[in-house]
Amino acid sequence: MDKFLKVAALSDENVAKIRELEKATGTHIMAFEPGLEIASLSDEDLQRIQELEGELNTTLLVFVPA
Repeated sequence: MDKFLKVAALSDENVAKIRELEKATGTHIMAFEPGLEIASLSDEDLQRIQELEGELNTTLLVFVPA
């Protein structure tokens, strides 16, 4: 399995810095840190997840709990 990123735990001060940069650039920024292990899925499970993504019109990230 591969190692991926998880949403970073930031201080209020650091969140404010990101919000300031978002405002200046007209973008949305997400901060991540190392720590998630993406799950290996069976074809059946992958199909179920893809069906739910379609139903919800989203992208789902599926990972192994820490």
